[in-house]
Amino acid sequence: MNEIMTISEAEERQNKKLAILYEIALTVGKSLDLKTILDNVLEKIIAFMGVEAGIIFIINDETLEMVPVAFRNLSDEAIRDLCENKVKVGECVCGNIAQYNREIIILEKASKDPRFTRESQKNAGIEFYAGLPLKSKGKVIGVLCVITYVPYTPDEDLVDTLRAATIPISLAIENARLFENTKKDAEEKIRYYGFEGIIANSPKMMSVLSIVRKVIDVPSSILIYGESGTGKEMIARAIHFNSIRKEKPFIAVNCAAIPETLLESEIFGYVKGAFTGANADKKGLFEAANGGTIFLDEVEAMSKNLQVKLLRVLQDRTFFKVGSTIPVSVDIRVIAATNQELEEAVKLKQFREDLYYRLNVIKIELPPLRERLEDIPLLIRYFMNKYSKAINKNLRRISDDVMDVLINNPWPGNIRELENTIERAVVVAETDEITKEDLPIEITSRYKDFEKVWTLKNLEREHILKVLSLVGWNKRKASRLLGLDVSTLWRKLKTYQIFH
Repeated sequence: MNEIMTISEAEERQNKKLAILYEIALTVGKSLDLKTILDNVLEKIIAFMGVEAGIIFIINDETLEMVPVAFRNLSDEAIRDLCENKVKVGECVCGNIAQYNREIIILEKASKDPRFTRESQKNAGIEFYAGLPLKSKGKVIGVLCVITYVPYTPDEDLVDTLRAATIPISLAIENARLFENTKKDAEEKIRYYGFEGIIANSPKMMSVLSIVRKVIDVPSSILIYGESGTGKEMIARAIHFNSIRKEKPFIAVNCAAIPETLLESEIFGYVKGAFTGANADKKGLFEAANGGTIFLDEVEAMSKNLQVKLLRVLQDRTFFKVGSTIPVSVDIRVIAATNQELEEAVKLKQFREDLYYRLNVIKIELPPLRERLEDIPLLIRYFMNKYSKAINKNLRRISDDVMDVLINNPWPGNIRELENTIERAVVVAETDEITKEDLPIEITSRYKDFEKVWTLKNLEREHILKVLSLVGWNKRKASRLLGLDVSTLWRKLKTYQIFH
């Protein structure tokens, strides 16, 4: 009889386990809204486990932050801490679960476990803690945690059921992400470029984006100024594809890349017989852009003759094709870009003053990367994730010394150079972490030179040399200008090995 009861109990437990998993599977299939799914699933898990609280994190692949999407019965302090100061992969207990792809179960006095590194968790009085990785295609995409504030000992069946529940939860996360990506791709096909691809958080870039949003539908000409590689075309695309002209063409022209002899016919088009080889009429880029936007990059490269013709287009929206006397009218918005100070070119008579003022109705100045240091970590994560996906690598981390090198690099090539650097590092990296050895030698050597240049000792040496040169190496005059005794100056000259 006892044996029959035991078998019956085992069957009942198995049925209960299957029923719980079936319930969870039904829940995750009811919606594609991830928060709704995870909120409902977490409630069911807390109920069948008989625990008091729980939380489900999802890992942000770009920032490696663990985002708390669903949580129940946590203290206000813990919620605020987890939401405002997100746990990173590798940090604290749940971060370790994510990094090493292993479950952690603490049966008693969990808050006193040294693996809990946050004060909010140490003070929470957690007794029992179970954290399990949520995985998709062999990669950890989130973490499920359940906790109690009173002593609690689960039987092995409950823990097994919890482990089994991670499979449909992981599937729900993956499906919701696929849906979101599909939806985003569809939106991008309609809108092409929004502001999503502009990775920025620095005050200077926030100010730029504020101006961009204000001028999206203004018909005035725009001049975008910025060093090479700062993203001038991306800003131009963001303006066009968020404006009322977004359904019309956006045509980008690099004025310096097309030979001057061809540029006029490329931009304005030509008629049959205009020159040898003109066997048929050709529509130019201005005409092709009718109703939309034409982006003239490196506009300073235009010849004086072309500058006059461009001025006419800006004034009355008409032009003549090469070899034609019939004006062509167009409705276009002109966005020009340059990495040169056009005011200087105007002073030197290299660029027409009237054209400059026509183009410069609204000026947008893009800061170089060295003036938006806050954005560098964001850009690094973005590019690392982009190229890891492209070549199917699972890079998750960047070493501290690499981050230090990249933040302190002067980046003469700006974002374009940074992107190329990260792409190369992703390709050559042999582990899941980008290390200093994965960076191009010119980047690491430039960093060493940069450190050397900015030491106080080196700056003082350079300053003394400049003052000595200014006064014709008269040591008495130099010491007076430097505010030093002559004997002190002589001692510094000897220290710095300055001889004349």
